[in-house]
Amino acid sequence: MEPTTSHSLSLIIPAYNEETNIKESVQTNIDVLRESNIEHEIVIIDDGSKDRTRQIIEENFSEVTAVIFHSKENGGFGSALKKGIQLSTKSYVFFVAVDSPLTKDVLDAFVSNIGKADILVSHRVDRKGYTHRMKLNSKLYHFLISLLFGLSLKDYNWIQLYNRKLFDEISIENEYIFMLAEVLIKAKRRNFSFFEFPVEMQARKGGSQTAASLKAAIRTFFDLFSFYFKGLFKKQ
Repeated sequence: MEPTTSHSLSLIIPAYNEETNIKESVQTNIDVLRESNIEHEIVIIDDGSKDRTRQIIEENFSEVTAVIFHSKENGGFGSALKKGIQLSTKSYVFFVAVDSPLTKDVLDAFVSNIGKADILVSHRVDRKGYTHRMKLNSKLYHFLISLLFGLSLKDYNWIQLYNRKLFDEISIENEYIFMLAEVLIKAKRRNFSFFEFPVEMQARKGGSQTAASLKAAIRTFFDLFSFYFKGLFKKQ
């Protein structure tokens, strides 16, 4: 494997049952990255989709310079990102959700801040498309992570850019959405640095947001408390 430059980017796109959005989303990300003239690669993880997501990816992006991985089973958001990190090769790793592809402004915000910290953490100016229940869950989730783990960031579940060296020291255990907070918590414990800045979130255009379901919320809070109590027992 050839050594990468300090500003090369691996963009991971996890997808599960995203036939409505996947084609436009991936193409938007491709266009924004190409316009930036930054050395990059795109890693698409089809996380066991049951609809036409895999077919659409293969029909439209098999010739694109990208790593495409199709999982037989749905492993979860964290599992898909973990696989994407394993398959990526560039010196900085970040991800976007299918329902909120990169914009030029968002990419510029990340690129302009590379080097300021080991992890760049973006926070949403406004959570577009969130119901009252989703906003309440988000506030409670944020409060608990800040309280239990001593973090003081504004957003634990949005786009984050990682220096690849993190993953030489940090192993990812969680297979679901809590994975994002897990990485930040473990990074803090190992004295990695953070830099946070605001970005605009795009409203979802179609399909359903899996992470917004009540089942997903219950799973996320369960994972949060499991991780916390596991840490307590380790200290004893």
